[in-house]
Amino acid sequence: MKEFGSDYHYIEPCLSNGKPLLEFLPDSIFFANGRQAIQSLINENKWKRIWLPEYFCYEVVSAIEKTGIKVLFYADNPLNDDETIVPNINYKEGDVLFRINYFGLREWRTNKGIPVTVIEDHSHDLIGDWALNSDADWCIASIRKIIPIPEGGIIWSPKKHPLPKIASQSDENLILVKNRWKAMILKSDYLKEKISSKTEFRNLFIETEKQFSTLPISSLTPDCMNYLAHFNIKEWVAKKKHNWKILSGIKSEKMQVLSSRKTNCHEFSFTMLFKSKELRDRARHFLINNNVYPTILWEIPEEKKNSKDISDRILCIPCDARYSESINQLKEYIEKALNE
Repeated sequence: MKEFGSDYHYIEPCLSNGKPLLEFLPDSIFFANGRQAIQSLINENKWKRIWLPEYFCYEVVSAIEKTGIKVLFYADNPLNDDETIVPNINYKEGDVLFRINYFGLREWRTNKGIPVTVIEDHSHDLIGDWALNSDADWCIASIRKIIPIPEGGIIWSPKKHPLPKIASQSDENLILVKNRWKAMILKSDYLKEKISSKTEFRNLFIETEKQFSTLPISSLTPDCMNYLAHFNIKEWVAKKKHNWKILSGIKSEKMQVLSSRKTNCHEFSFTMLFKSKELRDRARHFLINNNVYPTILWEIPEEKKNSKDISDRILCIPCDARYSESINQLKEYIEKALNE
């Protein structure tokens, strides 16, 4: 493989021996991205306060604040036991609780006994046990994070509550999606060595990623809906699980691999927690120099010290089906990075 990670290249959808997302979650609606799904729920339900875990994407926090709701934080992160935290939050009438399945690592949780409305984020494991058997009021996910598609957020309600109205389509979103499809096709051509320069598709990815923050609330474009209808998410997730198991054979005193204990959970990526930021950064630079592009989730503010310490030491390496034919090559790069 010429490179690993970063934005998806175009992958032709195929439905053989599997099923698409809507067969798993038939009663759902789609938006242009995940943050719009959250905004739409807040706008329609008029909650007064939302409790967010402090280990979170703060660009999404900013999008939530634009709705006018008051944002409060509780001390959850990938290493904490949220089941002992969420029952003890000082809830008030008009609150809503937001829970996350970090990196697809968490087993099924119940919301029984929680005295407020609950929204769950299943962006990291969209068809895992917790997502498919949730008892939350609503669930959301950013589907473009786990499916090779240029846009997409989803909402469904395990309790069969009314869903937000389907948004109208915006010209801004049609243009954004057209440009991201173009970037994905160009990247595919680059990986096949049909073109030699990364500049055009990298600029398109960067430009459109910025545009998501100011995009009017929009529905999923017809092209993306058609792609989802023909994309075998079951096989995609199974191949990622297989690749993850190969990478999980990597051992090092410098880090620990974050993993789920359940076979019906699906790890979002090959996620390593290093003993120090310095060790993490050294491995990260080696990987980037060898065309492996890890992700750091997320940039956490200084005042959230426990969560920031984790984000400073964490490294996520995509291991999805893009890399099934070259997973051993990726494993070799990671092992070399850890031996540096």
